[in-house]
Amino acid sequence: MSSTERPTAPILGVDESKDLKAFYHNVAYKTNRVAINLEKMKILKDRLGECVRKEGVNYIDKCEQLTKRYEAAVRVCQWNSGTHSRPRNIGNILEKEKEIQAQLKEEGALAA
Repeated sequence: MSSTERPTAPILGVDESKDLKAFYHNVAYKTNRVAINLEKMKILKDRLGECVRKEGVNYIDKCEQLTKRYEAAVRVCQWNSGTHSRPRNIGNILEKEKEIQAQLKEEGALAA
C-alpha cells in the first residue's frame, strides 16, 4: 500500500506494541474514519438547518431522520476522554474485531 492510499480495514489480531507497521496502519485507519465522519457531520448539519428552515413549525416530525443521523455522527466524532467515556465504534471496528476473535477461537479449537 502506498502512502497516498487510504486504509480500508484495520489490522487485527496483532500485538501493536511489537508490530509498528500494524500500529501506524490502525492509527491511520482510525484517523481517516474520524475525518470522514466529521465531513459527514458538517453536511448533515447543513441539511438539517435547511430542513428546519423549510418545514417551519413541522420540523420535529419532518426532520426526525436527519436529526437522528446527525446525532449519531456527533457521537462517533467525539474523542474518548474522561473516566465515563465509552468506546466509539468508528467504521464498525469493534464488530470486525469481535468477528475476527471468534474466527481465531474457532480455528484454535479446530486445530487442537
